[in-house]
This record gives sequence, structure tokens and C-alpha cells, in this order.
Amino acid sequence: MKKNFILGCLFFGSVWGLSEVVLGGILYNYDVPYASVPLTVIAFIVITIGKIYLPQKISATVMGSIAMLYKFFNAPFFACHLLAIFLLGFSYDLIAHVFKVKSKALLGFLATYAGHILFAVIVTYVVQYSYWAEEGLPRILRYVGISGTLAAVLLGLWSQAYRYDEALPDLRCI
Repeated sequence: MKKNFILGCLFFGSVWGLSEVVLGGILYNYDVPYASVPLTVIAFIVITIGKIYLPQKISATVMGSIAMLYKFFNAPFFACHLLAIFLLGFSYDLIAHVFKVKSKALLGFLATYAGHILFAVIVTYVVQYSYWAEEGLPRILRYVGISGTLAAVLLGLWSQAYRYDEALPDLRCI
């Protein structure tokens, strides 16, 4: 069981991490507005599918930690991206297991906002990164209000359109 958990987290965390490095690299290199939105959507799709196979309480956080390592080796290095990636996984576990939300649509919606809020508050008030701290609350509200809402809506639409519980293969025999 532990071996399957570790290998599963490595697999799903790597898929997420590669999307951060490859797609994130392209989006940020071309200064695409709200580049974090498609990355957040991909992250939660990967986590949601991963949690079907790995329902343990910390699996999303472990996947986020692995994805964060991929981003760590990406150039240019942005420490705030590492924090954002980790907090997405942590938020998913928090909403799923502490608040016991079962609906995939509601889980994605709430975890998206939780991840965005946690990131914005920590980077602004705890880390006091100048890019965020100079503007303070108005930047937080724009980030959560625009990026968080776009990602939450797209995840809600995706979860309603795709029934992943029915579409995924049973991998217990592997």
C-alpha cells in the first residue's frame, strides 16, 4: 500500500509538475495575462483524478510537493510559484478532509478559492514580497476575484461536463 501511494503521488505530482514547467514556462515567457488560471485548472484536474486512486488524507499535498520540485528546477526561479503550487495541494486536502466536501464541483470551487486566498495572504502579509505587499489588500482582491473566480468557474464547468469516476480505468489489478 505504501509503495502504491508513493508511486501514485510521484506519477500525479510529476504530471502536474510537468504542466507547470512546460505550459507555465510558455505562458509566463509570453506574459499571458492570468497565466495561473489554466495552470490551476490543470492542477485540480490532476489532483481530482489522482485522489480517486489515492484517497489518503495527504495525497494532494504530497502531489503538490512533488509538482513544486519540478517548478523549483525551472528557470527563471520564482519562489512564490512554489508556494502557490504547494498551497493548491494543501487546500484540496484541507477542503476534502477537514471540511469533508464530497461534491467534486464544490470541492474544486472551494479549494481554488482557499488556495488563492492562502497564497495571497501569506505572500502579502507573512513573506511581505514587495510585488504584493506594496499594494496589499487591493492586489489580493484582484488576484482572488479575477484569477480565483476564473479558475473556479472553469473547474466547475469541467467537473459538470466530465464524469471522471465513470471514465477512469480500475488500476487495482496493476
